[in-house]
Amino acid sequence: MSVGCVHKLLTSLYRWQCLNISTRRMYSARPRPRPILAWERRSQRGRATWSEEASCVEMNKQQREELAAAYQALDSFGLSEGINNHLSTKAPARNGKGEVILLFPYGLHWNEVTASRLVGVDMASGTVVEGVGEPETTAVNIHCQVYQEALKSGSSINTVFHLHTPYCSALSCLQDPTLRMIHQNSARFFGDVAYDDGYEGLAMDTEEGCRLARIMSGKSVLIMGNHGILVTDETVARAFNTTYYLERAAMVQILAMSSGAKLSELDDAGASLVRTQIMANYTKDSTLYFEAIKRLIRIKSPYDYTE
Repeated sequence: MSVGCVHKLLTSLYRWQCLNISTRRMYSARPRPRPILAWERRSQRGRATWSEEASCVEMNKQQREELAAAYQALDSFGLSEGINNHLSTKAPARNGKGEVILLFPYGLHWNEVTASRLVGVDMASGTVVEGVGEPETTAVNIHCQVYQEALKSGSSINTVFHLHTPYCSALSCLQDPTLRMIHQNSARFFGDVAYDDGYEGLAMDTEEGCRLARIMSGKSVLIMGNHGILVTDETVARAFNTTYYLERAAMVQILAMSSGAKLSELDDAGASLVRTQIMANYTKDSTLYFEAIKRLIRIKSPYDYTE
């Protein structure tokens, strides 16, 4: 082969290599699409089914990480209370047989919660079938019953949060605990809040959980008189967003009421419009906000929630 032919061949190989490297860089620089999660697939298809692409173990792990992040994030906002209150979400059982309810074991601080420390509870029996430790009794009695009532009604609830957040708790202690439509953050909850004025102590039996679920009657938020709040939603991200903005709405109301001046309330049409506008983009907004919060807590928290 002549020197000229060799030169041409080497030049061609060099150009091809440069093109190949450039192409790889171009595609690697593109943001990878976020995988479609199980609850999103259910929403798209309108029926309950877990992701075909992800194994039960992988999806269980994904749900564990989401829930652990929620525990740590809400604690970072000062919205936890001792080693009490409880957040849960449903996940496919690791053994592939049905679903479990993920809860944190009694005794952990919320900031200590990581994916591997969560326990999986059988919805029907309330017994731990995954992980080490036992959840608080009231957590099992409330969460299991809320999920079971949701199944009976055909609801798509996959996540339940129960908290004693400061301003929502203050609101629940008023003789009239109604969330007033006085602010944009309040209006997002227009027509979606139920109220319980029958507080009878701790939920030491399953009937209390059933009672709370019946009072909610399809609404996403329950303000529990002299107690706290119960939030239900399809995903951990949405429930987190709801909890955050519910506390903000209650804070604005308590601060406004403390002025002693008359509240300026939106009419039903105005409040309904705001809710419609916010809910039109709610899943995306909730997901993006939660992802941002997860990035922050991975930097700040001494415990890696994905552990």
